[in-house]
Amino acid sequence: MRLIKVICGMVFISSLFSCENEVVINAEFEEKTFALGLLDAGSDTQFVKITKTFLDNETNAIQLAQDPNNLYYDSLEVTLNELNTTNTVVKSFKLTKILRPKADGLFTTERNEAYYTDSIVKENTTYTLTIDKLDGTAITSGKATVSRGVVLVEPDIRRSGKISFIDPRSKSIIDERFEFTTTANVGEFSARMIFNYMEIINVDSVIKSIEIPLTSILNTSLNETNYVFIFDGQKFFTAFEANIPSSINPPKRLVLDKGMDVIVEAADADYALYRDVNGPIDGLAQTRPDYTNITNGIGLFASRNLKVNKISLSGDTKNYIIATYGDRGNLSEYRGFEF
Repeated sequence: MRLIKVICGMVFISSLFSCENEVVINAEFEEKTFALGLLDAGSDTQFVKITKTFLDNETNAIQLAQDPNNLYYDSLEVTLNELNTTNTVVKSFKLTKILRPKADGLFTTERNEAYYTDSIVKENTTYTLTIDKLDGTAITSGKATVSRGVVLVEPDIRRSGKISFIDPRSKSIIDERFEFTTTANVGEFSARMIFNYMEIINVDSVIKSIEIPLTSILNTSLNETNYVFIFDGQKFFTAFEANIPSSINPPKRLVLDKGMDVIVEAADADYALYRDVNGPIDGLAQTRPDYTNITNGIGLFASRNLKVNKISLSGDTKNYIIATYGDRGNLSEYRGFEF
């Protein structure tokens, strides 16, 4: 019995070596159109990136990516259509091909194509993107509603609200309250604060800035929602010290009126989901579903919104900056700030 088992085992092993040793890794290739477009009502130009997938069993992907003929179509007709509330097209804009600069990377910099229109898109309005390859194949399309973004409620810039990090009575550092209201279909938003100041060297001057992150919010309800965020006032002054080193004889600097920007960037639900699904894997699960809202293709057609809120620092805060970072008697803190 043992001899029979040994013989059977030898026959089985020999049969493995006699089998075909080529393994097909790639499935049958099907070319797909990739489209990426993010509409922004605050921008004077809308761009759409359109490429195609590629595969060659005899050549590695990195080498293929260096040939622009593998990435771009010879001719396309790209159209942006504005819809009314009954989903009827009321306006159409033809997009024009343009070459754009591109940083070095895995893909070729020889030719970086995009499509654009300088037609203004409207907030809370739905648009469709159609891509006709002019070869009789199915048209690639996407649909997106332009986001109205996020409103800065507090500090209230419409009522001369000012950002304050100094208590007017105790002159001590205090926290600042920020309140944001999302509009419908905002999937996520982030806010940051920009402190602008003028640097004067001899007779020359230049505007410089310090960027300070505020918060990043995932709006899972997709409804109009209020978010309150308390910012640690000490972080504002820490940013000063980290970005402007102290010096015995620095160039003079002037704290500007209305020298603060609160920038709020928002993205719609499709963008938020696409980013989460296609971003880096940071959990134990190493598999996840594919996501695209492009018909007859892959990619994303969505909207984003960027609002720049101009706001000034309170007088007490500016006085504190001058006293702390503009006093030559305190050279360990001196940065040269003055009125």
